[in-house]
Amino acid sequence: MIERDRELLVRMSRVNRCLGLVAAEAMAQQRDGELPPQPLREIGLALRALADDLISRADEIESTVVPPR
Repeated sequence: MIERDRELLVRMSRVNRCLGLVAAEAMAQQRDGELPPQPLREIGLALRALADDLISRADEIESTVVPPR
C-alpha cells in the first residue's frame, strides 16, 4: 500500500472515531431544539473533503488499472 493510500485510510478512521463525539457535542449545543449551524457546517465540510479525496483516489486507481488479457 502506498503512503498516500495509508494516509487516506487513517483520515477515514479518524473521522469514523470522532463522528459520534462531534454529533453528541452538536446536540448538546442545541438552542430551543435547533442545532447550531457552525458545527453542522464544519462536520459537512470535513466529510465532503474526505469524500472528495476518496472518490478522487478511486478514479485515479481506475484510470491506471490495466485490464487482464
